[in-house]
Amino acid sequence: IVLSYYNDGTEYPLRGRECSSQQIPTIKKKFEDYASFSTATLADVYTEESLESSLHYQVKSFSSIYLENQGDAFVKHDLPIEAQISSINKIVVDDYDNDTNLDVVVVGNLYSSEVETPRNDASNGLLLKGNGKGRFTATRTLESGLYAPGDVKDMAKIKVRGKDHLILSKNSDYVQLIQVNKSK
Repeated sequence: IVLSYYNDGTEYPLRGRECSSQQIPTIKKKFEDYASFSTATLADVYTEESLESSLHYQVKSFSSIYLENQGDAFVKHDLPIEAQISSINKIVVDDYDNDTNLDVVVVGNLYSSEVETPRNDASNGLLLKGNGKGRFTATRTLESGLYAPGDVKDMAKIKVRGKDHLILSKNSDYVQLIQVNKSK
């Protein structure tokens, strides 16, 4: 997979020389230093012929979303901006504030990435309160009590001694248990 972007109508490789040459070693021979690679277009790196015979996909958004099922079609909704600060790995839906509207807890981050991509580590988890009409509002950590930092890979609802909890598993870290206090 080759990722690219456009700048003033010219297509450039998104990945740098280091990651690109790990996948295609001949790139190091073609571009002997980082300076020469830094100005190369996508066609300079991969040739017009290979690009023409390749499969191409285009992405217009990397936003975290939810899809609303309206029976005969799905409608895309972006999650609030506070949910866009890092990758989301798990979503658990429930009525967390006893207002009869579904709310959402999201957790995530991504620590393991290649050398040219910084890790996604900005999320401490987030409670999104639903209004019952398909819209969600982010709740501050101090208000929700939800604090789930780290490289969270999974989350599930469980009962411990009759009380609702969320159990979180984290990559190379401890398991976290959070008691859910359902109140307005």
